[in-house]
Amino acid sequence: MYYDIKVGSVTNAQRSIRLLRQNGIKASVIRIFKPKENEGCGYALRVNSNEKRRAVDLLRKNKIRIIGDDR
Repeated sequence: MYYDIKVGSVTNAQRSIRLLRQNGIKASVIRIFKPKENEGCGYALRVNSNEKRRAVDLLRKNKIRIIGDDR
């Protein structure tokens, strides 16, 4: 199972993926097609569900804006 963390911009997605991988979390960048108006450009990070909490905490600690999440 996987978990998507919406970060909105490609810049935040690139920064986030680097940060997560440096901390041993497998993640990939995905594109959200037809994002809602408040979801920015429509980028998200896909992580394993068992790494969800750790990934979100790490992103928040490093001041990366999380727009939302999805399963």
